[in-house]
Amino acid sequence: MKWNDTVNIPIYPRADDLVLLMNSLVDVIGKGSEGILYNFGKQLAEKYYSRMNIPKNLDQDAIFKNILSSMMFSDWFTKMEIEKDDKFVVTLKSVFELNADEDSCNFIRGFLAGLSSSIYRKTYLCKEKRNPEEMCVFTLIER
Repeated sequence: MKWNDTVNIPIYPRADDLVLLMNSLVDVIGKGSEGILYNFGKQLAEKYYSRMNIPKNLDQDAIFKNILSSMMFSDWFTKMEIEKDDKFVVTLKSVFELNADEDSCNFIRGFLAGLSSSIYRKTYLCKEKRNPEEMCVFTLIER
């Protein structure tokens, strides 16, 4: 087969590949990796969203849900619930980051903060609580 410079085949990281990266960061940097992973997730979400060129007049809640659904089908988690009543809460089951050597899902927290900030055009931070049944509850807090 002859090399062709015009063909661009993107390689997307799967959840297991990201866990390998996360574990390497934790091994080399230690506790400092938390901020790096959060920031990486946030920047990745912002970049991902900006490249989608979604018109600003579409339903923001539907956009958020559809993007999370695409993440679910990429094995980032197995089930999701979104609540936007009193608080903005995203509950995810079996988040891939639970397989990393971390105490919390720093990358996913950052990704959710970056994604929600981009879609809703407000600045959000993301906090996390876990329960024993592989459920992660992420609360998005407007800054």
